[in-house]
Amino acid sequence: MIYNKKNSNNPFLLNFICRDDAILKLTIKQKIGDKLHYINILDSYGILPDNLKDLCDKYEVDIHKGHFPHKFSNEKTLFYIGETPSIHYYNLFIVDPITGNLIENLDLYKELKKDIWNFKEESLLYLSKDLYSLYQVLAKVNKSLFLDFSIDMTKCLTISKLASEIFLKDYYDSYNPIPLVNDKKIYSDIKLGYYGGMTEVYKPYGEDLFYYDVNSLYPHVSLNDMVSLKYSKQEYINKEAELDELFGFFYCDIIAPSNNYLGLLPIKTKTGNIYPVGTWSGMYFSEELKFAKQNGYIVKVKWGYNFERVSNVFTSYVKNLYTMKSKTTNVTQKYLSKSLLNYLYGRYGMDFNKSITKIVDKKTYNELCLTRKITSTPKYITNDDILLTYSCDIDESICNNFNIDINKVLKDDEINKSSSKRDKSFKGVSIPIAAAITAYGRIHINSIKLFILKKGGEIYYSDTDSIVTNIELPQNLVDPIELGKLKLEYKVTRGYFISSKTYCLITKDNKKKFVAKCKGITKNILTEKDFIDMYNSKVVDTYVTHYVTDYTEGSVVIEDKEISLTPDNYTKRTKIYSDNKWIDTKPLLIK
Repeated sequence: MIYNKKNSNNPFLLNFICRDDAILKLTIKQKIGDKLHYINILDSYGILPDNLKDLCDKYEVDIHKGHFPHKFSNEKTLFYIGETPSIHYYNLFIVDPITGNLIENLDLYKELKKDIWNFKEESLLYLSKDLYSLYQVLAKVNKSLFLDFSIDMTKCLTISKLASEIFLKDYYDSYNPIPLVNDKKIYSDIKLGYYGGMTEVYKPYGEDLFYYDVNSLYPHVSLNDMVSLKYSKQEYINKEAELDELFGFFYCDIIAPSNNYLGLLPIKTKTGNIYPVGTWSGMYFSEELKFAKQNGYIVKVKWGYNFERVSNVFTSYVKNLYTMKSKTTNVTQKYLSKSLLNYLYGRYGMDFNKSITKIVDKKTYNELCLTRKITSTPKYITNDDILLTYSCDIDESICNNFNIDINKVLKDDEINKSSSKRDKSFKGVSIPIAAAITAYGRIHINSIKLFILKKGGEIYYSDTDSIVTNIELPQNLVDPIELGKLKLEYKVTRGYFISSKTYCLITKDNKKKFVAKCKGITKNILTEKDFIDMYNSKVVDTYVTHYVTDYTEGSVVIEDKEISLTPDNYTKRTKIYSDNKWIDTKPLLIK
């Protein structure tokens, strides 16, 4: 959203574009003499959503991000000159690739040590490396974008917007138009059927396993038929609809067979999606309903939106970029084409009911609290200026709670008066496309799971585009390059699967013996012993890097925050125990 604030006591006119509390673009305007000067500052993270160290590695730049003892920094050490700070002040921990234990990187520390260590000089060196390394990455990416796609990186604030611009400019077929749903009622109905990816733990421990990834899952499934601009709302009250004749999104009564081990249709809950058995009602994409029906589900369609079916909407975009990604020897082209492939579809799922991030005074803040949903904690910039995120639209229930006449508020509301401008900015939203692609993705990964079970194999863990199983899959399903086929990522000696995106693997790869993932936890601080403890229902104490922002002081303090990892937090499936040992799971039962 756009913020614009004039302050007579300040020569600057600040304007920023913010999304999800992150400033993507900052414009500084200053009048010098008779001329007005503009400086635009863009956040590169929107285009390159990765940490700087990994970007330097991926794009093979000459100058890499350096190392600095952040924990050594405080008001007493700003002018320090002396011995190099102890290794404990640096984040130089690595996981031993053989044992999985956390150890200090003494070799790297020896390279950093100096006879005389000057805080000021080291700070400037560290910052200059940051700037030069990022500049090199940006220069490579911008050059590749211009040469390969004739587009300027600075014209877009996010990688998804960049992908959308390239698709619309070079690949969009007006004969197969994308349905841009701007009707809020239809958007809200179809969004009920937008579930995203799936992550499940089936068995918490296994040996001699195979970890497979799907090659570009979402780009692959986007080659399927898509919904078009033409659709109609249909209701089925006194008759049962023929599911095979439908294509679109439908609200149904569902009966999932109790003997279904996987669970094939999702339900949204406060803690995430679950895939239960039992009886319930929900909105789903027609092709996922057909897939479930083929596997024993009973589906009764109540009402929904039937779309005209179109083919090859994304075919040329996907095939051209995937060819570039697979065959190029240029690392910039490789990683850039991969990002453009994977980030296009997320843009279509953007929330139509957008929020505004803005600095307001106390009087405006109090007025907003009476009419709208406040979606962020107020952050005081000064005694009277508050950084706030709130819903664009006036909320009738909030107005009623405060006995406020909503009709009068709507009449006087400046935001709604300019809603035509706001709606124009969201013409790239296509919730039917986003929901269809993610549904196709679940169908693809579940088809592979069913194949494994049919062959007598077992499934241990599954993410949106990956599966861990105890059987090696046949060659017709596996190819490290072909779009949509599986790539064998790891042969696993043993693996512990604790929760969604929380697992560790001891692999048979001599170069990378230990692989660990724990969502939200600082990289490389958990060992195999930690995962064994969680598997044995023990709480593991660890820490995350925590950033404390003080807007009034204009400062950010980096600190380690202690947290506890509770092994019982996985509740997406019912755990099965034998001799007090967690050995398996089964779908939750909905009645």
